[in-house]
Amino acid sequence: MSVEYDVVVVGGGPAGLSAARTASLEGAEVLLLELQAQIGGQTETSAWVPPGFLGKKFNRTITGSVEKIRLHSMHRDQEIEGNFGKIVDRKIFDKFLASEAVKSGVEIWVGSPVTDLLEGDQGIRGVRSEAGEWSEEIESKIVIDASGAKAEWSSLFLRKVLNSNWDREKTTYTNEYLMTEVPGEGEVDIYYNSVLAPSGYAWIYPAEREFAIAGIKGVRIHPDSALDEFIGQEEPSRLEGSVPIGAYRGQLPIEGALESTATDGILAVGSSAGQIYPMSGHGMKYALEAGRIAGQVTSEAIQENRTGEEKLRDYDRFWRNKFKREIRLGSMLRQALEISPDQKMDALLDVLKESSELQENFVNMFLGENLEDSVKNFFGVEECRWIFGEKKVNKLLSLYS
Repeated sequence: MSVEYDVVVVGGGPAGLSAARTASLEGAEVLLLELQAQIGGQTETSAWVPPGFLGKKFNRTITGSVEKIRLHSMHRDQEIEGNFGKIVDRKIFDKFLASEAVKSGVEIWVGSPVTDLLEGDQGIRGVRSEAGEWSEEIESKIVIDASGAKAEWSSLFLRKVLNSNWDREKTTYTNEYLMTEVPGEGEVDIYYNSVLAPSGYAWIYPAEREFAIAGIKGVRIHPDSALDEFIGQEEPSRLEGSVPIGAYRGQLPIEGALESTATDGILAVGSSAGQIYPMSGHGMKYALEAGRIAGQVTSEAIQENRTGEEKLRDYDRFWRNKFKREIRLGSMLRQALEISPDQKMDALLDVLKESSELQENFVNMFLGENLEDSVKNFFGVEECRWIFGEKKVNKLLSLYS
């Protein structure tokens, strides 16, 4: 059995929902297929987003503000106070995006994993969705791959079109616990420890009321044992007496975005395209923006009857003009800290304690916010240039020259 739509979006996260809603608002007939049995079903409980990121319509998804950050290296601690954004409930946030998409005319099928792409003479012509004994071929003029980077059937564009996969040495594996009875509303703790979290970090984010998220991400780790080791070795005082009541596992590429994210009949958005800020692993703002751009280009392509690579490359060009430099900068910052990371973080926290301006600059560099001013101010300080290395700093600054 086969059905047909203008656009099929694979994945019901922020990138897919943003793309689906935008394309539908522009007049396309859109179907969104979600692997899980509900939108936001297996996502993390909380996400930290920067100041000014959310409009008023998202207020109901916010569970708190980030007003204090504690940075922990192997031998140093630094507390930073300020307005550092909001904590949102991802389950509510994603469902809100889904509601907005449905209002715009998007059709959503949950529990519908996409197992393959349908190929035609002029490129991708749809998808195959299968679950148990049920199978459906769904034809479309354009497929938007927003399948993410962590599930068995994710990264369709990378695996099926580019015949490749993410480099395991440049992929962070993540585990999070939802913890109960955790004090510290509005407080975030970030731990840098290259033994427990190589090329990554551990964290404690506040969730709603007395809940918090304790998590860890790193390359070449077993996320389950790494998180248990972190809690056991660091013994964070905030987690004393708390217990985990939920676990969320995943993985994210930190090697940067794919060299190509569009070809005949298909494009990739969000983490399936590698649109992740490598310094922190955050990517929601890129997911929403790339989804919006994808939806606009897709609807234009359908209206113009130009669904081939030449037209869809507009998406590739537009999103790179918007935030490719930010992703590149985040990758360079992360790489600069990979050599002797523990010593560098100790030295960095020593420098940060001397200046509230440098503290704010570093938080911005971690979050990927106000990067040009923050990078120029931060690396205008000789000690910061020494920590990151003169050659690497010059390359970083050349992005804004």
